[in-house]
Amino acid sequence: MGRKKEELSIFEQMGGTYTEKDGILYPNICIGEEETEAMQNTFSGKYGDLWKKYLKENQLERYYHLVHLGQLRQKAAEINEEANELLERIMQKYLQKHKPENPDSTMEMWQLREQAKAMAEEVVLQDVVYCYH
Repeated sequence: MGRKKEELSIFEQMGGTYTEKDGILYPNICIGEEETEAMQNTFSGKYGDLWKKYLKENQLERYYHLVHLGQLRQKAAEINEEANELLERIMQKYLQKHKPENPDSTMEMWQLREQAKAMAEEVVLQDVVYCYH
């Protein structure tokens, strides 16, 4: 009983829906507190979530702008991916420069990796997460 594509409004073609009240169709649009809560509670990866929190606390206007455009989740996912790639590159460079004295020592390898991660994460937070995108 669905209508043909030609009969659908542009809003419906884009996935929008309507609610009928008293014979009038009203578009179902949810922007505001409900949308913000949904955006905030959606997991976007460690660095994506840190970026969303930073944005909400420090650049509220930009945060709401991205929410209203429906781009907050996508942007947070992009930031998370960029941050993880940078973290991995920095860690690899660090581990290439700092060779373990005993490569068979699990504890020494673990400590070296933790040092690399801590150092890389400082850079990632400053250069990717806590900056304007």
